[in-house]
Amino acid sequence: MKLISVALYKEGVTDFFQRNEVVLFCIGLIVLLFLIIVIIVAIVRTQKMKMKEQLQNAIEECTQLKNAFIANMTHEIRTPLNAIVGFTTVLAETDNLSSEERMSFLEEINENKDVLIQLVDDLLDYSKIEAHTMEYNDVEVDINALIQEICLAENRHSYPSGIQIEFVERLPQCRFRIDRERFTQVVSNLLKNALKFTEQGSIKIGYRQLSNGNFYFYVVDTGCGIDEENRKVIFERFVKMNYNIRGTGLGLAISKSIVEHYGGGIGVESKKHEGATFYFTLPASMKYNEYGKF
Repeated sequence: MKLISVALYKEGVTDFFQRNEVVLFCIGLIVLLFLIIVIIVAIVRTQKMKMKEQLQNAIEECTQLKNAFIANMTHEIRTPLNAIVGFTTVLAETDNLSSEERMSFLEEINENKDVLIQLVDDLLDYSKIEAHTMEYNDVEVDINALIQEICLAENRHSYPSGIQIEFVERLPQCRFRIDRERFTQVVSNLLKNALKFTEQGSIKIGYRQLSNGNFYFYVVDTGCGIDEENRKVIFERFVKMNYNIRGTGLGLAISKSIVEHYGGGIGVESKKHEGATFYFTLPASMKYNEYGKF
């Protein structure tokens, strides 16, 4: 009797499933879709939370950068302005100054004026880079003559260390089709950076052509060097290794943008207390050969 009941039950269940197969399939499909929707909603919610967290971190980072920028610029502008106002006041109100003293004050005023101009130029250039409106006027440039000219201009300044820049390696001749002002800006930024952090020893600049045809430019100094942490961020905006030294923290970032515009790369090799080698490369296609040799 029990076996008969079991058989009848199984037959009833089988019959039920056969008669309601479509309905059960639809119910199963609905349950599956519901589970998929729940999973998708959970994933979207998680992604939104991550995006919100990333956005919040980005906002906090921008706020910190803005505050650091304002504080840095306030200091950078106030320092030369105070010097200019101070020396100008002394010149205007003091009658018994010697010609040497007057000349010294005028040199200080002129030097601080140059600092202000450089600061404004850096800010304008960086704003152009951010807005993608930086202009390039490519012309034929004699690289040897231009680097020599930059070195002579920098060596005319009186630095406390008394270091003179040496142009130690070059090709017999080399011409590029490049923006003269922008190329000068890159080289000058690297040299000025080396001069800021080198109290004794030497600063050398040179360039060579690599086996792949690209051109390798370098500035080597015997300064304080850069640790690994600072090497990773040295080409970022508003980064300064020493906030007691004048500068906007934009020079290397601007140089990086200019070099990358021409398809090159920029970098640094250094260790703390062992000097630094800043370098940049430019592609072989930069070389200008239309009119042959000089």
